Amino acid sequence: MTRPSAARTPGEPAVARERDHRILTLALPALGAEAAQPLFVLCDTAIVGHLGSVQLGALSISGAVLNATVGLMIFLAYATTPAVARLLGAGDRAAAVRAGWTGIWLAGGLGLVLTACGEAAAGTVARMLGGTGPVSTAATGYLRISLLGLTPQLMALAATGLLRGLQNTRLPLAVA
Repeated sequence: MTRPSAARTPGEPAVARERDHRILTLALPALGAEAAQPLFVLCDTAIVGHLGSVQLGALSISGAVLNATVGLMIFLAYATTPAVARLLGAGDRAAAVRAGWTGIWLAGGLGLVLTACGEAAAGTVARMLGGTGPVSTAATGYLRISLLGLTPQLMALAATGLLRGLQNTRLPLAVA
C-alpha cells in the first residue's frame, strides 16, 4: 500500500525512480539472455528441417534429451546467484566470487559425469524416445556429438549465476 502524497519524504520519488531503473537495467539483459536458448533451438530446427525427415527426427530426439538435461541442471545458475548475491550484499566480494567458482566447479564435475553416462546410454535413450532405424542411428550420433558441449554449457550456467549475483546481467546477454 502506498502512502498518501502528503506523507512522502522529500526525494522519495527520485529514490523510487532510481530503484526502478536499477531493476530494469538488471532484468532486461537477463530476460534477453534467457530468450536466447529457445531461439537457438528454433534456428537448429529451421536449418536441420531442410536436410530431411531423418535428420529432423534425430534432432528432435537428441534435442529433447539435451534440453531436459540442461533444464534439470538449471539449479546451477539459480542456486549460485543468491549465494553470490548474499555474500556480495554482506560486503565480502572475495567470498562471493569463491562461491561462484564453487558452482562452476560443481557444474564441471556434473557435466563430466553426465557426459560419460550419456555417451554410454545414447543409443538406448534414442530408442526409448521412439527412434527407430535411421532416425535412431542419426539421433545417437547427434546426441554423442552434442554431449561433448554439455560440460561447458553447465559451467556457463553457473558462471551466469555468478555474474548475476555480482549484478552483471549484460555479459551473459552478450555471450548468449
